Amino acid sequence: MGVTGKEVAKQAADIVLLDDNFESLVSAVKWGRSIYANIQKFLEFQLTVNVVAVVTSLVCGEGLGFRV
Repeated sequence: MGVTGKEVAKQAADIVLLDDNFESLVSAVKWGRSIYANIQKFLEFQLTVNVVAVVTSLVCGEGLGFRV
């Protein structure tokens, strides 16, 4: 096989620390949470814009005499 137990553990792990500093893990978690929060904000913004666009289209269409 040629694979040591250490290499098997690295391949099976979800997260591998390349240095002995746990601060890098804390930093990675902060980055991940920040990215997740930004994605949530973006999706909320997009949903708001789409709802406003649909409502505006319906109101303007009704004002021009189109039936919905």
